[in-house]
Amino acid sequence: MASLNPSEQHALDAVVARAATDLTFRAALLTDPRAAIQHAFGVRIPDDVRVRFVERPADIDALIVLPDVRHASGELSDADLESVSGGQQINWAEGLG
Repeated sequence: MASLNPSEQHALDAVVARAATDLTFRAALLTDPRAAIQHAFGVRIPDDVRVRFVERPADIDALIVLPDVRHASGELSDADLESVSGGQQINWAEGLG
């Protein structure tokens, strides 16, 4: 995933902050994040944005998400090319902050 712009980061921070104190919202994020965010913040995440929230199991000290695989050749994969070629950027995070 590309790095988030400031608006998107602010929105993600708001979601995470609420999930830290609202157990019902937290459970909803784990089962249906799109519906949870739309219900809590009134913001619809576009269908082409894939999102998943996970909890760190109690028996794990650190949960680390590995970065995307980079091709040694420096060439972009077909999926990478698709994501950067043309089109309109949709800021799903507007309205969450």
